[in-house]
Amino acid sequence: MVRNHLNLIIIGDVAYDTNKFFYQDGTTYIKQNLGGSVVYASVPASMFYRVGIVSNAGEDFEIDKLRRFNIDLTGLHQRSKEKTTRFYNILKTRDRQERLTRAEYNENLATTFEHIPEQFLHSSYYYIATMPPSRQKEIILKLKQANPSATIGVDTIEQYADMPETREVFNLADISFIDIEFSKLLNCNAPTKVIKLGKTGCMLVEENQSVRVQANVIEDVVDKTGAGDCQNGVFMNLIANGHPKKTALAKAVEIATLSIQDFGILNIQDRIKTIQSRER
Repeated sequence: MVRNHLNLIIIGDVAYDTNKFFYQDGTTYIKQNLGGSVVYASVPASMFYRVGIVSNAGEDFEIDKLRRFNIDLTGLHQRSKEKTTRFYNILKTRDRQERLTRAEYNENLATTFEHIPEQFLHSSYYYIATMPPSRQKEIILKLKQANPSATIGVDTIEQYADMPETREVFNLADISFIDIEFSKLLNCNAPTKVIKLGKTGCMLVEENQSVRVQANVIEDVVDKTGAGDCQNGVFMNLIANGHPKKTALAKAVEIATLSIQDFGILNIQDRIKTIQSRER
């Protein structure tokens, strides 16, 4: 059931993702989708409860594609004469788990604390998606001043995982999303940790107790771009609206598994609605 109350704000980047896929015979094809961590986190999350986003987009960004979702777009700032960030992925393996990534990042569109609308500073939960750790740290510190009772979740990628400042960010966070191979972050001070185990699922770790959430392993992966952000957004929005963490993570893993069975994230609502109808 979709509700209008806003408990989660997702902060990060929007982008266009261009993926180069390989057929089994060695030929290739290209797919471009609306992407970036904010899109991949907010679209599936919005199918459960309304969510707000904070990001900057170029004038080429197709913002109308997000208007049909239960997303408050007040914090999505579209800049004239700017080009939206592009990510280019080359899928290397048949299971599409390994990739090479290149970015054309527009620094003029970097999201900071100052881009958060005043009405978004009173929410209960925030998810700060992947971005340079210096920006994550600044946003967290200022959020904690503006809204001391807020719960803040963070994620990162391989490019930043070994940086000392990333460790500082994860020590400041209330909820950390950590790939299992990011060994320097696994013992960070975040009270809640979601350890991502790849295609097999996740581990929820709190107070030296852990619960394994198993994923339904998909052999015929179509496009795994943004699956982690999809999972994180759903998890954060469910717990922000009162769901137990274990239940929320199980649902988030389920939705992330659905997301890798199609190109992009904009059609995920149809699969989620199918699941919701079965549960009624």
